[in-house]
Amino acid sequence: MKLKLFKPQNTVLASYMEGYYFLIRDKDDKDVEYLTFPNNYSIITICKDVEWILSDNSVSVKGIKNNQFISDLICHYKKPIRISIEGSINEITFYFKPLGLNAFLKKPLKHYTDTFFSTFLPFEDYQLSMMRILNEPDFDMRITMIEEYWMSKFQGFDHPFLNELVEDTISDPKESVENLAVKYNTSRQTINKLFDLHLCKSPSSFKKVQRFRETLIDNIDKKMTLTEISYEHLFYDQSHLIKDFKSLTGITPKRFFQNTSFHHRDIAYWLFL
Repeated sequence: MKLKLFKPQNTVLASYMEGYYFLIRDKDDKDVEYLTFPNNYSIITICKDVEWILSDNSVSVKGIKNNQFISDLICHYKKPIRISIEGSINEITFYFKPLGLNAFLKKPLKHYTDTFFSTFLPFEDYQLSMMRILNEPDFDMRITMIEEYWMSKFQGFDHPFLNELVEDTISDPKESVENLAVKYNTSRQTINKLFDLHLCKSPSSFKKVQRFRETLIDNIDKKMTLTEISYEHLFYDQSHLIKDFKSLTGITPKRFFQNTSFHHRDIAYWLFL
């Protein structure tokens, strides 16, 4: 299995998209199974010639010549997703920053997703354009095609305060919604509605996942103890840390950090099974 990760080269696109990866598998490659964990990105996965089977928090992907195009949007999962892959696979996955995908869509993000995995075909030329990209063997040309396509859909995202409010939530996940409502002269109910509409998450879910992801980054870099992690990331105590990790990963922090591989900071944290 070959996995290539890229940051957007276009500076405008980089403000809204965290990155994307190409996953290429030959039919004789060893079957792979792994867990991927909640994050606050809007994730779009495209592939072709696959059998794609979805069940509760799991995806089984098998390469098969069926001329089928798959495009799925994932933006509000709260539990680990178990991924199993076999056969020949040609996949591209895009990671949009919180609120980022809204800048390319005509309607709020919630309009495009109502299930764990939602079929995502937002534009008339989308499927044909993405198929052309998947069929392009040269990765440099793929990058050019990807970035030109997304920029052709760019319209920006303008809101009186939501961008700043989300940045405040990221920088200080412990800040209460009530305090943020006062700061931005709005109500808690309005903030909840805005998060649901444009992020497909509640503020509390967003903050819980944000703290979890920041904990991953710090531990991989600094090899902190659980006590140090609890203090650094403002968990109430070590029990609170363990409870959140088991909720979001299904396992304890100790086992998680012993077994998890990461392919790009802030993007892909996978536990191979």
